[in-house]
Amino acid sequence: MKIKSEQLESLAALLLAHYRSKELITVRAGEAEIKAKIVKIVGQNFAEEQAIEEEARRMLVSHAGKAKEMDPHKMFLLAKQKLAAKKGFIL
Repeated sequence: MKIKSEQLESLAALLLAHYRSKELITVRAGEAEIKAKIVKIVGQNFAEEQAIEEEARRMLVSHAGKAKEMDPHKMFLLAKQKLAAKKGFIL
């Protein structure tokens, strides 16, 4: 799934505000630094998921002729889940 940098920034701001309001975190760094770290981590997560999706699509293309009777979307989801589990990635 692709996500825009503006969406990541907005998500980081919302997470930080929510965690602060619920007193789930104690801030020891500047707000900009915390937001930047959240953006970096969440961005990496989305990039990893996109890489898994691309690998699942390549797998399906290479095995397309073998499973004509199966639903392509279900096959994609199954391949994505298996690849994610193999890589230790939580969807």
